[in-house]
This record gives sequence, structure tokens and C-alpha cells, in this order.
Amino acid sequence: MAGGMQRLRGLLRDAKGSVAVETALISPILLAMVFGAVDLANGFAMKLKLEQAAGRAAELATAPGTVSGSYANLRDEVIAAYGGTYTAATVDNWLECGSTRNASFTGICGAGLQTARYVSIQISAEYVPYINFAGLLTGSGPNGGFMTTGDAVVRIQ
Repeated sequence: MAGGMQRLRGLLRDAKGSVAVETALISPILLAMVFGAVDLANGFAMKLKLEQAAGRAAELATAPGTVSGSYANLRDEVIAAYGGTYTAATVDNWLECGSTRNASFTGICGAGLQTARYVSIQISAEYVPYINFAGLLTGSGPNGGFMTTGDAVVRIQ
């Protein structure tokens, strides 16, 4: 019995292989953090690309001779500028007379009211993470991903 206790004490003092055990315990956590950071960066890259596409369409709204009277062609421009699979793309234009939104974009404001015309461009897409960590990362998108949106508003008058 005494020999068994000495052997147990010797094993407890022996540090050989402890680094391998620590690495085996820590490496899954580190890998999850690295892959999570990569997924997060990809999601932000998609958001930035959507914002840039909406901004490009807003720039076109202010360029003379590049848009139709209703600004409907900006929808095609934002889709082309994004170049990926999108969920929705909308263009809205409105007239404000004295800070009140009017139903007609082509209307005329009354005397003494400030006239302001706006164009809003919005595009959204779903980002589905590569790793969902056993269902922990699920969003409200149709494929279980996260909806990201890029938008821009420009005053044209």
C-alpha cells in the first residue's frame, strides 16, 4: 500500500504533459473565439457594402441628368452597386412643406412654407453566419440569419 501512495504522490508532482492537457482544454475556446470574430467581421463587411451601395445611389440622385423624374431607376442602381443577393430594395421620395410630409412629391408648397424634397434609398440583405454555434446564433431572417440594412437619405431641393 505504501508503494501505491508514493506512486500517486510522484504523479501529482510530475508536470510532464501538463501543457498538452492545458492546450487540449483551451484550444476549443480559442478556436470558437477566432471563428466568431471572423463571422462578425464578415457581417460588418456586408453591412458596409450595403451602406456603400445606398450611398452611391444617393449620389446619383443629386447628379443632373442621371435619374428619372420619379427616381425609380435608383432601385436598379442600388441593386447593381451592391451586386449580391438582397432581400429588399426600396426608393422613396417625398415633399415636405414647412416640415410636414406631403402625399405628392411633385406638389407645390403654399406661400411662406419652406420647400424640401427628399429621396431615400434602402437595401437589405440577410447575413447567415458560417458557424451558428449549435443554434445560439440565429436571427430573424428567412434562412435563420441576421437582417442587415444599408440606407441613405438625400435632400435634393
